Amino acid sequence: MSTPVPVRPPRSHLYVPADQPRFLRAAPRSGADALILDLEDAVAPVRKDEARAAAVAFADERPAEGPELWIRINEGARGRDDARALLATGRVDGLWMPKATAGADLDALLALVAGGADGGAVVALGLLVESATGLLSLGDTAGRAGVRHLQLGEVDLRADLRMAPDPAPGDHLLDWARGLTVAHTAAHALASAVAPVSVHTSDPEAFRASSVRLRGLGFQGRACIHPAQVAVANKVFGVDPAELADAHTLLDLFERRLTEGSGAFRDSAGAMVDAATVRRARELTGRS
Repeated sequence: MSTPVPVRPPRSHLYVPADQPRFLRAAPRSGADALILDLEDAVAPVRKDEARAAAVAFADERPAEGPELWIRINEGARGRDDARALLATGRVDGLWMPKATAGADLDALLALVAGGADGGAVVALGLLVESATGLLSLGDTAGRAGVRHLQLGEVDLRADLRMAPDPAPGDHLLDWARGLTVAHTAAHALASAVAPVSVHTSDPEAFRASSVRLRGLGFQGRACIHPAQVAVANKVFGVDPAELADAHTLLDLFERRLTEGSGAFRDSAGAMVDAATVRRARELTGRS
């Protein structure tokens, strides 16, 4: 019997301003697992229509193989128009809702997504948590049908909380918000919690270190705003071959001991092994 290959969420989500043709041309070659064409913060108000048209053209011309394609739409009525235009292509994997909170805007967007894309393609929704209200409403929003990912937008969240900007090496002051995001992702069985962007694009070592720490907190991938960050995110949030091999070895040992009538035992290093401690190994390997 072949070993199952678990379906893994994107390790890297690269933001691309949709009104910048040069960036759009380069994006598919970035190595990112998912592209997020940005129609919101990265686009000046006078160029919003141009950006939407460019995103539609990009989706129409998208090859069958390549990274997932997501769109960060605008807020409110413009965002719903963005959604309709991109859903009509039948070529997008999902939409990111900015500054997501419970309410009529989310209801309307979920209704559009539930209607599906042209051609019957299934389109998912990601929620960008960027405010105190958005964070505290996750109990109402994260479990809605059609939601696949949560992403913490810490730049806006810090401003909403009247906090200082994040320093280049990162800090721990928003760990409580990060924990809430990860907990709601797990509680509602979503595909992944996406770690926040770092605006410090000239410090790759700080980005690597903060990514390692964010993975330790339970995030499964990271949003990137520069192509140079993609390879780092892919490595940090990827599965290390040695870790995968160790997980298979642990499960083999656990299953053998179960057949011998032992549900809990110590491994060679003296650590306790039982059904709870092998759960992570099952997730890594895809073995049930």
